[in-house]
Amino acid sequence: MNKPIGIMDSGVGGLTVMKEIIHALPSEEVYYFADSLHCPYGPKSQEDVKRYTAEAVEFLINKGVKAVIIACNTATAAVMPELRDEIDIPVYGVINPGSLGALRKSDNNEILLLATEGTIKSGAYEQGILSFDQDVKIHNLACPEFVTLIESLDYENPDITRRTVAEKLAPYREIKADTVILGCTHFPIIEKYIDEFFKGEKHIIDAGFETVSVALVQLHKKKLLTADNKSTVHKIFIHGENQRFEKVMNSWIPNIDYSIENILLQESY
Repeated sequence: MNKPIGIMDSGVGGLTVMKEIIHALPSEEVYYFADSLHCPYGPKSQEDVKRYTAEAVEFLINKGVKAVIIACNTATAAVMPELRDEIDIPVYGVINPGSLGALRKSDNNEILLLATEGTIKSGAYEQGILSFDQDVKIHNLACPEFVTLIESLDYENPDITRRTVAEKLAPYREIKADTVILGCTHFPIIEKYIDEFFKGEKHIIDAGFETVSVALVQLHKKKLLTADNKSTVHKIFIHGENQRFEKVMNSWIPNIDYSIENILLQESY
């Protein structure tokens, strides 16, 4: 089906999800909605996050997407599974796939979750993991410093990144958890430094990657993937203004064809 796949996020983090889709299926067109007007979602109330997410999904549906991936963990925690029941196209969140990916990899049923404050407070990963296996021990660590590091592009300096990762994760160096969930779509950008800090001794689960894997398999089964080998021009919709977004995108996903448009939804006036 020659319709685009929609991705919504509160900012740039979901670009890691977009990158996975482009890598796996270069013929698929992506429409990306970045809610920079309300970013970050973490400190916002659940009611506000629900409204922002619903507005973004409605916008993408009106643009003709065949499926939506909610790349923001905070948004996923706020709206799933209710949103899935309300719309007629497939919608995917990042929490259940990330939870299942961690459970598949863990040998000792002990998991460390690295996420934003909003995701940690929601308890959505704990609910998701424990719904599959109640014997799992979960350690939660909010890492807003990682988001700042990545969005500022300071992560491009290995010394700064290693220092930031080490300072944040130092209390967890000897933790018994054998699996680490990257519960924010920003964090795969510094995955190699997190893996290095733990000396390669822990399974690292990219929740965004797990979600794309699930979504693409299901879309294939539904015969919704694009069959044509064609060049694609991805569309980026920035809700509000964010001059840094395009710089970050070109750093993370170089050499793609895209258009970019600043928008303002009526509800946000």
